[in-house]
Parts: sequence; structure tokens; C-alpha cells
Amino acid sequence: MAQTELEKPTGTKLLATFVLHDALCAFDAARVQEVIRMGSVTPVRHAPEEVKGVINLRGKIVTLLDLGQILGLGKAETNRESRIFIIEDRGEFLGLLVDRAGDVIEVNPAAEEPVPANVLPAQARFFRGVQRADGRVIALLDLGALFPAGQ
Repeated sequence: MAQTELEKPTGTKLLATFVLHDALCAFDAARVQEVIRMGSVTPVRHAPEEVKGVINLRGKIVTLLDLGQILGLGKAETNRESRIFIIEDRGEFLGLLVDRAGDVIEVNPAAEEPVPANVLPAQARFFRGVQRADGRVIALLDLGALFPAGQ
């Protein structure tokens, strides 16, 4: 039986990478439903600052979140390279706005390192560690910390 693109050899993990305010970040590619271009956004009155608004994705209402705002890096400045990662969390579709989408890469989870000590605690709580791949250091986003079950 042939191996499909989404399957991976035992002991490895696929990460969806992206750039956010000059930082290379990633999270588990299995959580990504799709990646789309920035389009029309309907603002939501009285929403928290990190909520950019809602988008209509083929009949599904998707809450669009500014990942830079959530991580304390500042508001995203949208341009032609901006992308939205669509994920599903507890039955709700969410869009995570990033500066630029990267590649899906294969890594060994055993090679994951802790978050560096020089990362501010307010930001470090959203990351589970770092991974080195192709001479680059990738910050690994913890989606569970972004969207805790009690909220």
C-alpha cells in the first residue's frame, strides 16, 4: 500500500510552519483544516482586541483571530502574503491570521527543546518548546494553551 502525503513514518511529526512578526513558528499540521488567503472580514462589535471579526467560509462562520495580538507581538498588518490557518476547536471553526504561511515539515518530536529562558513568561505560556530543522529554530505553538478548555 502506498504512503499518502498526510501519513508519516513512525516517530516523526508533521508541523505547519508560518511567520509571525519575523518569528518562525509552527503547530501540529494535523490540526489544520486548510490555509486560505485573507479576504473579506466582518467586524464584531465589542469583541476582544484579538478578534479581527468573522469570515464566511463556504457557509461556515469562522471567527478570525489575530495571532500576533494573542501572543503579545502587536496587531497583524495584512498584505498579499497574509494567510489564515483554519482549525477546529471543540466544534467551532477558528481562523488564525499570520503574516505568511511556510512549509509543512517533518520533525522528530524527541528532538524538541524547551522554550528558551529569554522568552517573556507572558509569551512563553503559549509555546511548548522549540525545534531545530534545516538550520532554523522553530517556535512550537501550543494550541491547547491558546484555547484552554475552560474558556
